[in-house]
Amino acid sequence: MIANRVSHEAVETRVRKGTLPPWLIWGGMIGLTQIFAIATVQPLGVSTAYPQFVGWLVDKIVPGFAESQPYLQKIGTKLGWEVMLVFGMALGALLSRMLNGRSTGEGATCAVDPVPFRSAWTRGLMAFVGGFLILFGARLAGGCTSGHMLSGIAQLALSGFVFGMAAFAAGVLVAMLMLRNQSAQEG
Repeated sequence: MIANRVSHEAVETRVRKGTLPPWLIWGGMIGLTQIFAIATVQPLGVSTAYPQFVGWLVDKIVPGFAESQPYLQKIGTKLGWEVMLVFGMALGALLSRMLNGRSTGEGATCAVDPVPFRSAWTRGLMAFVGGFLILFGARLAGGCTSGHMLSGIAQLALSGFVFGMAAFAAGVLVAMLMLRNQSAQEG
């Protein structure tokens, strides 16, 4: 009850000062970007950008390679807006980190270690492998999380809502298992 009152007072104070919480500002920006993308090009999605970029790169090294690959013939090997969106996301993440004063490599501290691996290299490798598996699965399924969840929900597609619920449920389950594993190691 007290925490609820404190939280409510903090939001009230923030609104009275004329500032909005960052999650609302950035969530609104994502929504506006999604509306713009749907109206001008097509719904947002980025998993196609990776094989397009790799196909473009390999075709520069081995000319004619992309023409011999049915998958690359289907999706193309151009550096289109999807590829630029991926580079923009990486650049935006880097700029956000630098503008937030964390360019020295010091991250935000957390009371609970979210990853049971202590080595930065191990965490990086696990993140890369996990990201690769998600991307590989997304291409097998014909779409990605941003395509299925963000764009699907924006278009009120039932599949977008189902995928969103499944993705969040899986995330909560994995987090609970990881935290339980960490508690067992500490106890």
